[in-house]
Amino acid sequence: MAIIVAALVLRTAAGVAVSAACAYFFWPAAAPVVMMKAPGAAGLLISRAAFLANPQLYFELLRNAGVQAAVAAFAA
Repeated sequence: MAIIVAALVLRTAAGVAVSAACAYFFWPAAAPVVMMKAPGAAGLLISRAAFLANPQLYFELLRNAGVQAAVAAFAA
């Protein structure tokens, strides 16, 4: 009986450890993407992080390649 309980405790602890490791390493991939309305694109949505990282590129694409190209480049 004691061996069964020890095996169950060990298996549970291993499961918790694996779950914690997965949550630590894979959490950034599961984080939600924050969207914003694209400036000058009639309410289309783009990734806020991508826009804040390089707004100059967004506006350059908007002027030179058009709305659809700029929104596609900054989509989540």
